Amino acid sequence: MRIGTIDELLEALDRAFAAHEHGDRTHAGAAGFWERLLRTDGHPLTTSLPDEPLADWYERDLLGDVTGARVLDVGCGTGRNGRWLAERGARVIGVDLAAAVLDDVRPGLPEGMEVRALDVLRDPLPAGPFDLIYDSGCFHHLAPHRRITYLQRLLPLLRLGGRYAIVAFSQERQPSAGDPEVLATGDTAGGTSFTLDDLERIFAALRPVELRAVRSGVEGTFGADFLNAGLFRR
Repeated sequence: MRIGTIDELLEALDRAFAAHEHGDRTHAGAAGFWERLLRTDGHPLTTSLPDEPLADWYERDLLGDVTGARVLDVGCGTGRNGRWLAERGARVIGVDLAAAVLDDVRPGLPEGMEVRALDVLRDPLPAGPFDLIYDSGCFHHLAPHRRITYLQRLLPLLRLGGRYAIVAFSQERQPSAGDPEVLATGDTAGGTSFTLDDLERIFAALRPVELRAVRSGVEGTFGADFLNAGLFRR
């Protein structure tokens, strides 16, 4: 076979990552990995608290009026961030690969929130437009070549004036390998870290509202100093 299209190139890279033990963890085949992780006692992802920047942006009115707002919670895990927003009046759809975890949490979700098991890169996505798309920990697990797919699929779901928010590993405090090395080996390791400048450049189609480090130790929130956060507006 000779590659002749962008889709064929992306699919060839997918196969290279799928062959590595620490390769593609965004494909449906990785659901079991995330289900085990999200059920591990004491793991940071098992917290019920909202992300520190999410709570901060809400308190400072940078998210706009969330009452009745349509929210897509990407890589929702146990649903902690979507739940927090739904309790404040948002209408939230949480999506994640970990179907068994979603089954666990579904009966206890607040009114206004639902969860769906799907692959954000390959499965049909909930219909937009959304007032807020929130990604806490999905983007930094994508293989480098699939960030393009992510942007092409998710950003069009955001309404004009809507917000996109992300929490991802910080390259300043938790460095990871460069993309050329990751593409050459197919090894995503524990995920990719991004500088604040990286996030601003990658999401250049949106207007930055705030980019900053996540703060730890803020009461009632989850924060870790190895994370960066970005809030953008369309």
